[in-house]
Amino acid sequence: MAEALLGVVVEKLTPLILSEFAAFFGIKKKAEELSRTLELIKAVLDDAEQKQWSNRPLKVWLQQLKDAMYVLEDILDQLPTESSQLGCLSSLNPKNMIHQCQLGHKLNEIIGRLDRIAQARSNFDLREGARERPSEVAEWRQTSSTIAVPQVYGRDEDKKQVVEFLLSPSRSSEFLSVYPIVGLGGMGKTTLVQLVYNEPEVGNNFDLKIWVCVSENFTIKSILRSILEAVKKDKSEVMDLQVMEEKVKELLQTKKYLLVLDDVWKRSQEMELGLTRDKWDKLRSVLSCGSKGSSILVSTRDNHVATIMGTCQAHYLDRLSDDDCWSLFKLRAFGPDREERAELVAIGKEIVKKCGGSPLAALALGGVMQSRSTEKEWLEVQNSEVWSLPDENDIMPVLRLSYSCLTPTLKQCFAFCAIFPKDMEIEKQELIYLWMANGFISSRPNLEAEEVGNMVWNELYQKSFFQDVRADDFSGNIYFKMHDLVHDLAQSISEQECICLEKQNLNDSSRNLHHIGFDLHRSQFKKSDFEKVESLRTLYQLNIDQPTPTNHSLRVLCTFGAKIPSFGSLTCLRYLELCWLDNIESLPASICNLHKLKILKLIALWRLRDLPKQLTRMQNLRHLVIEDCISLSGMFPDAHKLRDLRTLSEYIVKSEKGHSLAELRDLNLGGRLNIEGLENVGSISEAEDANLKGKQDLRELRLSWDNSGKTKSAVGAEEVLEALQPHSTLKLLTIHAYEGLHWPTWMRNNSATNNLISLHLYDCQNCHLPPVGKLPCLKKLVVSGMDDVQYIDEDESYDNVEATPLFRSLEELEVHELPNMERLLKRETTHMLLSLSDLYILNCPKLQLPCLPSVKKLHVRECSNEQLKSISNLNGLNDLELHGSDQVLCFPEGMRDNMTSLATLQIYSFRELKELPSDITKLTALSHLTISDCRKLECLPEQGWEGLSSLRKLSIRYCDSLGSLPDGVRHLTSLQSLIIGACPMLKERCKQGTGED
Repeated sequence: MAEALLGVVVEKLTPLILSEFAAFFGIKKKAEELSRTLELIKAVLDDAEQKQWSNRPLKVWLQQLKDAMYVLEDILDQLPTESSQLGCLSSLNPKNMIHQCQLGHKLNEIIGRLDRIAQARSNFDLREGARERPSEVAEWRQTSSTIAVPQVYGRDEDKKQVVEFLLSPSRSSEFLSVYPIVGLGGMGKTTLVQLVYNEPEVGNNFDLKIWVCVSENFTIKSILRSILEAVKKDKSEVMDLQVMEEKVKELLQTKKYLLVLDDVWKRSQEMELGLTRDKWDKLRSVLSCGSKGSSILVSTRDNHVATIMGTCQAHYLDRLSDDDCWSLFKLRAFGPDREERAELVAIGKEIVKKCGGSPLAALALGGVMQSRSTEKEWLEVQNSEVWSLPDENDIMPVLRLSYSCLTPTLKQCFAFCAIFPKDMEIEKQELIYLWMANGFISSRPNLEAEEVGNMVWNELYQKSFFQDVRADDFSGNIYFKMHDLVHDLAQSISEQECICLEKQNLNDSSRNLHHIGFDLHRSQFKKSDFEKVESLRTLYQLNIDQPTPTNHSLRVLCTFGAKIPSFGSLTCLRYLELCWLDNIESLPASICNLHKLKILKLIALWRLRDLPKQLTRMQNLRHLVIEDCISLSGMFPDAHKLRDLRTLSEYIVKSEKGHSLAELRDLNLGGRLNIEGLENVGSISEAEDANLKGKQDLRELRLSWDNSGKTKSAVGAEEVLEALQPHSTLKLLTIHAYEGLHWPTWMRNNSATNNLISLHLYDCQNCHLPPVGKLPCLKKLVVSGMDDVQYIDEDESYDNVEATPLFRSLEELEVHELPNMERLLKRETTHMLLSLSDLYILNCPKLQLPCLPSVKKLHVRECSNEQLKSISNLNGLNDLELHGSDQVLCFPEGMRDNMTSLATLQIYSFRELKELPSDITKLTALSHLTISDCRKLECLPEQGWEGLSSLRKLSIRYCDSLGSLPDGVRHLTSLQSLIIGACPMLKERCKQGTGED
């Protein structure tokens, strides 16, 4: 880390030496001496980095050097070294003169401090010269952006035993069983549990699966919050413990669930928030509300955890054999295309013996050897001094060795990751932004900073510093985690330099602190704590209601729910994220003075109406991200002046000068772009000047008109949309309130839509659908509010053409508010929509469903008699949700024919329905039946209930007229849950103990 930081500072010293400022204040000579001093230190840094693990005084010397370098960089960052900044010297502005004098004084102080540090290097017998390392950019270019999941070796028998336990029939009488999996760190406990968790046979055995990363913080509140977020698929609102307990009980009530509690630690002096028996007893009482057969898998390193939590004998995970470790090692070291040379194989098998049977160590060592091709380089690793270092476990020497072989930039980027909490899922692009803001990465010849960051990330992933990579098809975002031992390595490297602040307060060593991340739910601190810090660079995910610390040195500020900071002192800021500021209608104009800002993110500022007019003064801005700012009605003028802008997620077109579409012409935008106010486009040339066709890095595009009638368009919507042809690399396209009669040629001939994954068409009232059926990559299609649409493939270009099946990749289809839609496809065949699995229908009364054997989930709202009759054509259904209309008086006979796989049936709001058909009892695979808001429903079928042999949950709510349950419900031998709510006639009859039924 010190080497990378020193390299950045030396680069910044050169312009200082040549600057007018240095000559004016008489420090040119001292700056030259400082440059020579730093070169002397740089010569021994590589050896110092290698020896620090076994030499504590040397590690302290390196920390002193880094601290001084941070301060020096702060000073250099504020000096006016460019000619455009030097007007203050010639004008002799008193205020500027005082500031520059202060900086000159600070520079003198830090030069003396670095002189003393340089002299102290003689105490450590350090060798000059660095090891030969390949060029950073050349090395990064060897890596691939492909995300490959490593093969799992040696765990087949372990997986078999855990699966057998979960599926064992003898456990059906147990309400809650807890099965601990115990093993050393890095042995693959989480990987094993993931294999079991994703086993289809296991999934079919449970109603609900939940994964919770516990790590070192075993708090009832955090675990309950994680359960709620996992089930509800969104962030849980703030609530007290009792409310959380009730909500979790409601979610788990009578469900047979599988809960994974991954990486549980026992409370100790170091782990204050670890597991205790008392905390487990309280949590278990909440979790015991599930149905019989519910299970918890616990992974842990600690036998005591297994004793406290387990209801059965723990499963102990042994070390991998040398053969299995070798298989993992060579997967990384040689890859699929590299020759396995005999002399390297022999050395490699000796190196693998040092892995201690750990799959994590084998993969990490393989990553080290990936860029080494000679026998000498492999022997250097085999004979490394790292193997003789004292460590708590067998794996840390491997990880230290892997780290020591990184380039200086990679070391710095990795160590910074200590600011994230353990087990946190990190977004790749966000991490790259943070690297950029702190100056860890920068542009190179022919490579922009973002591309360099992508290569750095890929390299760290290939070397096993990152894992559990997940890619979101629709957003394109990539998420990943760090193994907790790798996180331990990052913490041990950075110590007090980069930390994640949870409950602890900053201590006396906080003077050395430079980067702080916060746990949003647990952070506690005093504002005065930050006054001790000499050069504070990062405050990430700060969640406070008091004014934000305004340290001059800050590069990164990400704040939640806090008051807007005073921007006057944040002159070094490169990254600013403001989130969830409820009462902010406008941003202060002072934000425009952040001339060095590269990334500005405005998230969920619900009352924000407009942006500062002078925003273009931030000439270094590269990414302006605006999300969920629902009141925003205006941008800033002259966006074209932000020449370096790469992300502009929101743009509102106005007829005023400086707000036209032409402002986007020369901006090389990527990611997501939402253009609103297209009714304000003044000419066709203005739309053409937006140059969307030239923006090949755009992934997602939303084009929106205001059809309220308040504004009369100067140019027809057809001409505007024709001119807004995007690049063919686009993945997601949304068009809202388009008023044209015809689609543009680029949508009709698919020239710009051929790579679309998702297409949304909302309220485009005047036209039929474009020919999207042949788009080869289209996975999701949403069509809403188009009165004339009859079919989703109605374009004439399909007529009389024998070609590949239409919509061959379509997995999810939503059709809303289409009153004249009759069929899905104009020509329905047995080979249609072969990949379609999820179908959502809202208020399409004429639509009848064809034979779609691939559809697993069907949700219909405002469903009609015609749709009910055609549902039997979907014989592969396992999830059916029906919301009725007042036109449906009864369910048609035969509706349930062929539904041999239906597991969940939910019937809502059929307010005129008086009875259910008798053949509903023929749904032999049905496990969940819900009937709700059927006010006139008088009875359920009397016979055949013994056929529902799989039914585990029956829920009846808001059925005012239902007077009794049939005797046949006594034959529901698998029933585990019967819920009756807001059914007044049933309430008395079914009262436990006293009711007639």
